[in-house]
Amino acid sequence: MMKSKMTDAQDRKVLQACRNGWFMSGTYRVLFDNHERTFDADSTGILFSSVNKWFKSHKARHANADVVVKCIKAC
Repeated sequence: MMKSKMTDAQDRKVLQACRNGWFMSGTYRVLFDNHERTFDADSTGILFSSVNKWFKSHKARHANADVVVKCIKAC
């Protein structure tokens, strides 16, 4: 897992959202602005990596958006 102090502000925002929404292995829904996507993850590190990569692809227009992560199906 990445250390919070070693990341930029956007990485910290995504990392905090993943930590707050983490329940256990399963399927997670991620929302910001009008974007929604689901991810399967076995750990918070995998979830963070996937969500952060997706969020960064929308960085130009949604950098200030709040990120919400929610477990929708636990395994």
